[in-house]
Amino acid sequence: MPDDILDIRNAAKFLQIKERTLYRLVGEGEIPGIKVGGQWRFSKKCLEEMFSKTAAQASEGKTV
Repeated sequence: MPDDILDIRNAAKFLQIKERTLYRLVGEGEIPGIKVGGQWRFSKKCLEEMFSKTAAQASEGKTV
């Protein structure tokens, strides 16, 4: 599997959360992901960008 595409286990490890939490967040649309053949896949770059954007908003005093 390419390093820039993560499965549920590796994405949860990257985000330092439990897999169950990741399933809930992606199901609620809080974290971007796509389902391929019944399995979730995540772009590492997209996850990193999501954190960068959230960190920038937090430093500006915006509620996330």
